[in-house]
Amino acid sequence: MTEPPTGGAEQPSAPSALPAARTAPPVRETARPAGEPVGGDGPGRPRGGRGRLQHPRRRFILAAALLAVVVSAGAWVGVRGLLARSQLEAARAQITGLQSALSGGAVPGAADLRRTMDEIVARTNSARSLTSDPLWSLAGHLPFAGCPLRSSAALAAALDGVATNALGPVVELGNRLDPSTLRSGTAINVTALASARAPAERARVAVTSFENAVRRVSPCDGLGDQLGVDAARSEAAATGEKLHGVLDSLVLATRLGPDLLGASGQRRYLLVVQNPAESRANGGIIGGFGVLTATRGRLELDDISGNGNLPGGPTQLRPAMKLPAEFATRYGQFWPARVWANANLTPDYPTAGQLYSALYRSGTGKAVDGTISLDPTTLAYLLAVTGPAVLPDGQTVRADQLVELVESRVYAQIDDVHRRDEFFASVGEAVYQAVVTGGGSAGDTAKLLRALARAAGEGRLLVSSNHAEEEATLSTTALGGALLDVPGPFLGVVTQNASASKLDFWLRRSTEYRIDRRPDGTGLATITVSLTNAAPEGLSDYVRNRGDVDIPGWRNEGAQNNIWISLYTGRGSVLVDASVDGKPISLAVGEEKGRPVLSSYLTVDREQTRTLRVRVLEPSAGPVLTLRSQPLTFPERLVVEGLPVERPWSRRVIG
Repeated sequence: MTEPPTGGAEQPSAPSALPAARTAPPVRETARPAGEPVGGDGPGRPRGGRGRLQHPRRRFILAAALLAVVVSAGAWVGVRGLLARSQLEAARAQITGLQSALSGGAVPGAADLRRTMDEIVARTNSARSLTSDPLWSLAGHLPFAGCPLRSSAALAAALDGVATNALGPVVELGNRLDPSTLRSGTAINVTALASARAPAERARVAVTSFENAVRRVSPCDGLGDQLGVDAARSEAAATGEKLHGVLDSLVLATRLGPDLLGASGQRRYLLVVQNPAESRANGGIIGGFGVLTATRGRLELDDISGNGNLPGGPTQLRPAMKLPAEFATRYGQFWPARVWANANLTPDYPTAGQLYSALYRSGTGKAVDGTISLDPTTLAYLLAVTGPAVLPDGQTVRADQLVELVESRVYAQIDDVHRRDEFFASVGEAVYQAVVTGGGSAGDTAKLLRALARAAGEGRLLVSSNHAEEEATLSTTALGGALLDVPGPFLGVVTQNASASKLDFWLRRSTEYRIDRRPDGTGLATITVSLTNAAPEGLSDYVRNRGDVDIPGWRNEGAQNNIWISLYTGRGSVLVDASVDGKPISLAVGEEKGRPVLSSYLTVDREQTRTLRVRVLEPSAGPVLTLRSQPLTFPERLVVEGLPVERPWSRRVIG
C-alpha cells in the first residue's frame, strides 16, 4: 500500500495541488532507455502523478526543519557563549582588581574581600554552568568547530576552580592581615602575620592548579585565534601569573616577616640612608645611618647620625672582612672593606649588606642581624602618606620637597660639613616620627605598605639578613636585590660617581637596547647609553668636587662629572665592539657573579651629552631580556626592541 500524497487524492479542489498536475494529459508508462533516470524528470518529460510530486517537498520540509534545529542549537550555544564570556570578563576584571590591591602591599578588609569573592564566584559558577550543559557538550564533540567550545568550557571551569579554591583562603588573609589591626604606629602584629602563612600557601596551591589547567587548554589554532579563544587563554594565563606573583610575596612575608621583625628574639639592623647625589650601584653613598631594633614586631630607631660619625671613621684602618677573589679583582682597588662610601659599589646587595655589617661590627664591636638600605625617594613615598615631616626648628618638609632638599639644595644652604650632617640626621628623625605618629588609620596603613612595596620594586628599599636561610630566600626577591644568575639576554646599566662630587643629582640617563636574531639562534645586541650633565652654574665647590684629579687650584668651575659606567650582559656573551660619540674605544672586560661586565670611565661636561654604543653577541636571542635597573633620582628613559622585558626577580623560586 502506497502512502497518499500530502492533501490526499480525495480533495481534488484543494489549492495545494499544482494546476499542471490537474490539467496535463494522461501519460502512458513506456519502457525507458537504459540509464535514463526514473521519475520522468529528463528534458522535455512531464513529471509523473501527484504522489511523486510531493516527495521532494517532504524532503525540503525535513531539511528545513533540520536546519532550523541546527540554527536554533547554534543560536543557543552562541547566546550562552556570549553570556559566559560576559561573566568571565567581569570576573577576570574583579580578580585583576584584587590582584592589584594585593600587589600594592595591602590586603583589603575582610568585609570587602568577602563581598568581592562572592561576586566573583557567582560569575564563574554562572559561566561554568553556561558552558557545561548537554547541548554545549555535544557540540564540543564536533570535528574542528568543537575545539573552541571545549576550550571555552575548560577555561570557564579553570577560572571557577581558582575562584572557589583560592579566594576563600584570600578572605582568610583579609581577616588576619586587616590593616586596621596589623599595624599600630611602628608596631606590627607578628602573630597575625604568622597565622596568615597557611591560607597564603593554600591560595597559592590553588592558583598553581589553575595555571596548570590553563596550560592544558588548546588554543585551537587559526579558528581559536579568530574566535578569541587563544586571546582568552593568554589573558587567563596572565591572570594566573600575576596572582601567583602576589601570593609568592605574601607567602614570603608570612614566612620571613615574623622572625625578621623579632618574633623569635630581638633583631638589630643597620639602617642606611643612601644618597644618590653621589651615585652607587644600588643607590648612592651612605649619607646617614641608624640602628633599627625589632622586638616582637615593635620597631625602634636609635643612634641616627650623618655620615660624619660613621663607626671607625669614613675609612677604617684595617679591612673589616676578607673579600672573595672575584670581588677583590674588580673592586679591591677601591677598598670596599675599609671605605664606607665604597661598600656598595657592587649591584649585588647581599654582598653590600655583608660589607656594611662587617664595617659596623669593626667600628663598634657590635654585630647586627642584617641591613636595610633606602633612599630619599623612599622617604618621600612615606611622607606622601603621613604628611610633612617637622624639623626641630619648626620647618616642615613635604614629600615633594624632600628629594631635592637632601640631594641638592642642602649643599647650597649649609656650607659646614658637621652642621650638614646634623641636618641629615634631623631629617631622618623627623621622617621616622611622621611615620610613627601619622598615617595611623587602616587606609593609611595600606598606603604605607604600598609605598614600601613600590620602593622595593624600584630597587630603592633593600634588605639583607645575616641569617643564612633567610638570606637565601631574600636574595631571590627584589627586596634582597641580588645580582642573580639567570639565563638568556641580560642588561644591567650601572653609573657610579668617580670623583667624590655631588653632581649625580643633575645626571640624566637614557638607554636603548636592540637585539637582532641571527640564523644560528644567537643574538647581536646593540646597547646605546646616553649621559647628559644638566648641572646649572653657581654650584658650590663641594658639589663640583673632582677628588680624582690632583691639580692645585683647579676648581672644576665647568662642573665636569666623571662617571664609571658598567654594562652587565648575558652569561657567555662576547664583546664585539664599542664606541663613544662615534669613536672606537676599548672597554675593560671583567666578571661578577659569573656574569660578564664591561666598564669604562666617561667625563661629561656641563650641558654635554656623551653616548656609549656597545655591541655584544649573546649566545641566545631570547625568549626575554632580563633587565636589572639601577635606582636613580630621575628614572632613565629606556627603549627595548626585539624582546619582551622581564625583571630578574620575577621568576619563581619559593617552594
